[in-house]
Amino acid sequence: MYREQITRALSVDLDDSPTSLAFVDHHLSTASEEDRIPILFLLASSAGAYYGELVRRHIGGTWIGDGKDPRRLRMLMKHQFIYFSPVDQALEAIAGKSLEPSDPRLDGAQTFDPAFRLRPILDPDATQDDHDAVWLSARLGELPAVPESQFVSLTCRFESLQLMHELLATKHASEGKQPAQLGMEDYLEALAADARANTED
Repeated sequence: MYREQITRALSVDLDDSPTSLAFVDHHLSTASEEDRIPILFLLASSAGAYYGELVRRHIGGTWIGDGKDPRRLRMLMKHQFIYFSPVDQALEAIAGKSLEPSDPRLDGAQTFDPAFRLRPILDPDATQDDHDAVWLSARLGELPAVPESQFVSLTCRFESLQLMHELLATKHASEGKQPAQLGMEDYLEALAADARANTED
């Protein structure tokens, strides 16, 4: 188990707190030069599972996936329309930089998606400055830049996810919207569109 790996490697016990991600990030950084694909994917899967479960417990979300390929698992957030792949984000945390799809460490994977995904824009030609994805991108763009190695860390990802929730909650409150309680059915259309896009690539 990943907890046991951390205990052996760092002599600390993961306690499921957001601050414990600092130990996870340090552990992953020691494998930044790892090029053995099976080991890299096993490490990313284990760390991604810990990180995703921590997100689920502290922010609220639901896992979805067939369980056959950890990289295909998605975390669907409960209170804001945001979903992502914890394992793909862990892969970038290991590399310490944004990975290109052609990176040999991805072993020819057809899809690699470490981004946070929001509700898709259905009509890209329309003026949608108030659309959550457009609005949030603008707000995040106003923040000071951080080094790439810090940006891809799981600690920074978690903090970014918290901030995204806070910003969207404030936006929705100003619009008179009630707090959301999203379920899997709310994400089906977006996930289906992603699946179609991956098939076409």
